[in-house]
Amino acid sequence: MKKAITALGIGAVAVSVSSIHASALEKGVVTASALNIRSGPSADCDKVAKLYKGKTVEILEKSNGWYKVRVSSSVVGWGSAKYISTSGSSGSTSNQNNSTSSGTSISGNGKVNVSSRLNIRSGAGTNYSLVGKANNGDVVKLLEQSNGWYKIKLSNGVTGWASSQYISKTSEDVGTNNSNSSNTNNNNNDTDKNQSSEVSLEGKKGKVTSTVSLNVRSGPGTSYSVIGKLSGGDVVELRAKNNGWYKVKLLNGTTGWVSSSYISETNEGLKENSSSSSNSNSQSNSNSNSSSIGNSDKSTVNGSKVVDFAYTLIGIPYQWGASGPDKFDCSGFTQYVFKHSVGLSIPRVSREQAQFGSAVSMGNYAPGDLVYFDTDGDGATNHVGIYVGNSKFIHCSGTQTNPNKVKVDNLTTSYWSKALLGARRFA
Repeated sequence: MKKAITALGIGAVAVSVSSIHASALEKGVVTASALNIRSGPSADCDKVAKLYKGKTVEILEKSNGWYKVRVSSSVVGWGSAKYISTSGSSGSTSNQNNSTSSGTSISGNGKVNVSSRLNIRSGAGTNYSLVGKANNGDVVKLLEQSNGWYKIKLSNGVTGWASSQYISKTSEDVGTNNSNSSNTNNNNNDTDKNQSSEVSLEGKKGKVTSTVSLNVRSGPGTSYSVIGKLSGGDVVELRAKNNGWYKVKLLNGTTGWVSSSYISETNEGLKENSSSSSNSNSQSNSNSNSSSIGNSDKSTVNGSKVVDFAYTLIGIPYQWGASGPDKFDCSGFTQYVFKHSVGLSIPRVSREQAQFGSAVSMGNYAPGDLVYFDTDGDGATNHVGIYVGNSKFIHCSGTQTNPNKVKVDNLTTSYWSKALLGARRFA
């Protein structure tokens, strides 16, 4: 009897310790539409379960970019850490090295760089609710960072999270382009014509770092008209800087504005490529010039929604004929994205998608446009993807014999530039 009591006492202690440990476990939220849970920390391991977007799990262990998670009381497995967000989760003070809702504290300001408007959310992930929006060129205060997201404070006082891929650190002051809004007062102020922050740069020169042609505009913002173009490697005279834009003078005397994201100050001599020009003799509708694929124009109305949703599916495997959500082929992926991001129904097969909507000329592609390709060399469309900006596109790549996954590629590579047939807009 005494031994039994002793054993019972030990068991009670074990239960108590286990409970304390469980309360200290870090929580994670699945960000992929469907996440495979495997028997070990590798894509080669067997699947033991599948979790869907928004599911909260306990993180038991971390190893080489994988989380060991508790799926249920009887199932434990491993999921890629890329698709499990720990921001917004609860952790204990004894686990401070784990990423929690507070993320990692940072300081300084950031500048919004988007083709339309940037969603500000209540947490670090697209599954969190919108609390506001920021416009291209807005300068915000950086507070924290976590898993590819920044916690920021807008000039109107709204605090929330935004994807760090659309924010670059800057020395500019917060509020230099005070056009952001809370989610309850979401007006469409897309202009960035604030001249008060213009800084003179007389005597300085800048070199174009863009790999594609760079639009020269009549003012410091994408709402201004294109008056010329510059090529990668061109060196021009810098006149002023304003809200992330440089005022430049071309060799032909044209004065205009270009995004500072694609200019680095230099001491090199002034020079321009023969393809650089003012708008009077520059046409951008030639599909044979891969350097004119990119643009800095605004997205379509729903373009940012399409792109944001498409990014949540990165890594999902290719399977011929699959329409999602856990596997796709190329046209199944694009159809799924447009349907679930903006509620738009498009044809199922690639050749029909390439005839849907309206054609977009080379050089005017915007995030959210469908891009289509001939990878067989017979002139017919057999592959599609979605343009995301900066000459890049997201697509589900693969064949029946060589399946791949949803990923981002560059249109300017030798392979894709030769296969590219055009783009369509579904606005």
